Amino acid sequence: MKRMFLFLLRTVLLLVGFCAALWIFLPWREVGTAAVSLGSSILEKQGIRLSCPDVEGVEGGFTMNSLSVGGFVNFSFASVTLRPQLLTSLMSLAPVCEVAFRGGSMTMGQKMNLGDGGFLLTVSPGEVLLEGLHADGDFAMDGFLTIDPARMKIGRAETAVRVPPSFEENMNTLKNFLPLVREGNGNWFLRRQEGAN
Repeated sequence: MKRMFLFLLRTVLLLVGFCAALWIFLPWREVGTAAVSLGSSILEKQGIRLSCPDVEGVEGGFTMNSLSVGGFVNFSFASVTLRPQLLTSLMSLAPVCEVAFRGGSMTMGQKMNLGDGGFLLTVSPGEVLLEGLHADGDFAMDGFLTIDPARMKIGRAETAVRVPPSFEENMNTLKNFLPLVREGNGNWFLRRQEGAN
């Protein structure tokens, strides 16, 4: 029994050491380029265009410079940095990644400044979770939301959204497509409970 325990312990330590070495020496630029290519082909099938002319490796992840995503609503960012969270991913048995963006903007009729922000992304077969979602621009957000990847619909959400008066008419239009509730001048909530349509 003791020999079996020591054998398992050594195997686990060897595996952890191997994964840590792989993680440290991973060619992040190439990983980022492959991720952009894969993401672009997946989104293209949904009628969404992804463009990113420059990817660079950073410690523990990669940065996509001049990233733009376009469809019904267009998003552009000066940079988006993704840092996969290996330990958290192993513990939750799902890919987890820290996402930070700089110089974000959204265009829907008019251009809105998202500023800087980020979220923690967890991807599981049934949902994509964005927790700690925040942006500090004119179009400010703070909260969380989930997306059902099969239906491309918001599952659960509790996100405060603040917009300038010039964007109120667009929010009234978005209310027809999203679970938005107005709570005062320029203050909105993206809110959906689990199991709601």
